Amino acid sequence: MKKISYLIILSAILLLFSGCGKGFSEEGYFANAKAMVAEAKAGIEEISYDELVQKLENGELRFIIDVREPGEFAEGYINHPNENDEKEYPDTMTKNVPRGLLEFKIADITFWKNRKNMPSKDDEIIIYCKKGGRGALATETLMKLGYKNVQNLKGGYKKWLNPNESETEDTPAESGGCG
Repeated sequence: MKKISYLIILSAILLLFSGCGKGFSEEGYFANAKAMVAEAKAGIEEISYDELVQKLENGELRFIIDVREPGEFAEGYINHPNENDEKEYPDTMTKNVPRGLLEFKIADITFWKNRKNMPSKDDEIIIYCKKGGRGALATETLMKLGYKNVQNLKGGYKKWLNPNESETEDTPAESGGCG
């Protein structure tokens, strides 16, 4: 009995000092952006490139949200129309909603033009960014806002452009501070 009590106390102390294993620093904050993204990824679902392509080809997906900055989006995005202004996946809308505006725009009817174009809290939504970090944080945010069927694209837009490339996340150093 004494040994079990000792183990329970020791475990509690270790959890306290380790920030419950979530990458917190001593002051109760994340040690860095990578720790914050790692915790977000632990609590969300991610979709692979192959799974996303299958959903697109089967016409199963209405909403994709690109949370990169407008300049990044202007350089290209998933389901970008071709030179004839035709989308490869006509039933799927890709909308640029930068991560910093997501909470304010996701339920704004005027932003989406009308309620028909706006995702409901039950619609399947795929989120992506450059490499996956900002997308993970955005996915977590939508879940906190009550969206039930949202996933982050593993590897982000870089994976979309090159499916054979390894999946690495955005970090502030690699993305000009926009992790």
